[in-house]
Amino acid sequence: MSKYLYKEVIAISKNVGKIFEQNWKNSVPENIFYYRPPDAAQSFGANQNLRFSAKSPCDCFMFNGDFLYTLELKSVAGKSISFERGKSEKGVIHKHQIENLKKLSSYKNVISGFILDFRSSGRTYFCPIKDFLHMIENINKKSFNETDLTKWCRVIEIKKKKLKVHYRYDIKNFIESIGCNHV
Repeated sequence: MSKYLYKEVIAISKNVGKIFEQNWKNSVPENIFYYRPPDAAQSFGANQNLRFSAKSPCDCFMFNGDFLYTLELKSVAGKSISFERGKSEKGVIHKHQIENLKKLSSYKNVISGFILDFRSSGRTYFCPIKDFLHMIENINKKSFNETDLTKWCRVIEIKKKKLKVHYRYDIKNFIESIGCNHV
């Protein structure tokens, strides 16, 4: 694969993630506070010389008046999602994201976790960080699939509706489901 084509593939996959994040944001009901921290500084031309940049604690914060939701959103085309066990590893879910969600979940009335969109199956799940940690402690691999996720975690499947191009997620029902099964 040529260097140019490789960069284009990377750019497309990043755009899909940003589209997922925008679809999520556009799905948030008006009575729920939503905040997305700015992205960390990115170097131009994929320059690897950028050594230090601030990392956002998570992709978004939502507050419904009772709970603060700290969420990391991931959308994948394949059937599995890789994660980092150590800082030297490379994965879709980064070590600092896991650590940040774990720390944020330690506060009262804060619900932290991953919104995981498996595009190949058309399913989207919320996975609480505590269940995610339990899963990665019990699987002997560096990625997980939907079967692992539903076996090891108390996930909530999030309903979604396809518009012409984009999706709308049933965030109201998702929050009500968590309220009944606070993790």
